Amino acid sequence: MDVKRTILAVALSFAVLFLWQTYFMPKPTVNPQAQEATQTASESTAGSQADAKAPEATTITTQVEEVIPAQSIVKTNIYNELISVSLTNLGGQIESSTLSEYKDAAGPKGKPLVLLPEDVSAAGQTTLAASGLNNNVLYQLVESTPTKAVYAYQTPGGVKIEKEYTLEPGHYDLGLKVTVYNISQAVVTDSLTYSTVQDFTAKESSNYVFSGPIYYTGADLEEVSLDDAAKNPKSDGAVRWTGITEKYFMMVTAPEDGKASVARLSTVGGNDKVVRISMDTESFTLTPGTAKAFLNRIYIGPKLASLMKPVGLELEAALNYGWFDAIARPLLALLNLLYGLVGNYGVAILILTAMIKGVFWPLSAKSYSSMAKMKELQPKVAALKEKYSKDTKRLNEEMAHLYKTYKVNPLSGCLPMLVQIPVFFALYRVLLYSIELRHAPFVFWLQDLSAPDPYYITPVVMGASMFIQQKMAPTAGTSEGQMKFMLYGMPILFTWLFKDFPAGLVVYWLMNNVLSIIQQAFQAKSAAKAKAA
Repeated sequence: MDVKRTILAVALSFAVLFLWQTYFMPKPTVNPQAQEATQTASESTAGSQADAKAPEATTITTQVEEVIPAQSIVKTNIYNELISVSLTNLGGQIESSTLSEYKDAAGPKGKPLVLLPEDVSAAGQTTLAASGLNNNVLYQLVESTPTKAVYAYQTPGGVKIEKEYTLEPGHYDLGLKVTVYNISQAVVTDSLTYSTVQDFTAKESSNYVFSGPIYYTGADLEEVSLDDAAKNPKSDGAVRWTGITEKYFMMVTAPEDGKASVARLSTVGGNDKVVRISMDTESFTLTPGTAKAFLNRIYIGPKLASLMKPVGLELEAALNYGWFDAIARPLLALLNLLYGLVGNYGVAILILTAMIKGVFWPLSAKSYSSMAKMKELQPKVAALKEKYSKDTKRLNEEMAHLYKTYKVNPLSGCLPMLVQIPVFFALYRVLLYSIELRHAPFVFWLQDLSAPDPYYITPVVMGASMFIQQKMAPTAGTSEGQMKFMLYGMPILFTWLFKDFPAGLVVYWLMNNVLSIIQQAFQAKSAAKAKAA
């Protein structure tokens, strides 16, 4: 067995897996369902119509949309030290939000991040609607304080909707209490719909960072691509919450009782880049003079588990590290612990890399040792290949005997590499998705570890370190073409690949290469001393 061919295959498989995960990994899809004939043109209105056979029942939908004069629209704000939320009497809904603790750019020129700009029709801007009625009506603002706003609207059919927004200090999540009053003389049967609308026209989009509509079933997080959203799909069953996610931030609407009948998706105004994700409550019935309240949380903020867990609705499920989630989360916790000690995420990445390298040092040492032994056996292997070139069975028997005699396992050189791959990909996901690295400075030219190196210094140095590492590796048993690819092709490929990656990920890879070079040099020196003794 040619161990170098095996190691080359492992290296190539590693590169292919990396490239596939980065550029070609498919996103979860949702099976499109046929839209029901009873759906109205606006999905932000109250849900299902009452049974046509029950004349005493009514619904809370408005039949005709009014043209609202701009001068009639009035805004009000609720805020705390973390977030400012702008509300409008048009639909009694959230119009925009600004995060005080996060900036729109790194450095002193950065301004507070506007996560939900006002104009949904503008490229790359967002609005969020949480409403139990057609949003194209004017609500009355009946109460307003810095942390509370209450809107009310009464339909012509005698149904009153009251929406109460509350914001507590130190929270990114708002309370939304929707109360439906039946002040008519008829029985009301209906359901509420909460919707979130996002314009993705100018949003950051790539195959390795998902931005789009999501919903959580209580067991699985579903990410819906824009292509699938255009097919008007809906969830297979009940959901816990729905929302929109970006790389570092998300907007989620979650019923406090965890009950929603279904999630539905659609495009808005025929634009495939503008997506609405809606969530229906369970159907309810109100007799005359009765009311029903619906309690919800609306989270508009960073994707930080420490902030989402206290909400208590499993919002942290939106932190999706893929296949390597079980490894990624402890690595992130360790990275944050190191940051707390050193105060610099770049330095924390270097220390974490050294710690991981230390854990795998014995495995790497075994791999290097096995490769060195295989190099020494190559003359004997070559002789056997020449002697038994026409007898494959005998060749394999003699090579197995040779390896047994010299106590060499051909696979021991590549198995340690395979063990390390899950850890690498887990850390790769952590460094790619963690908001902790957003605008985090390292050294003077790297002021944002979540952004690519602006001068390509670290990718080039990383490629050079990879070249040195390949140069030092044993090459016995490898064809000239394979040697050239490993020596020149792999460093060039990874340099090109990493030039657009977050600097934090490149720093990790560079540090890992440097430590590997040190280990190879140390083992080569030790082997030379042992041979001379």
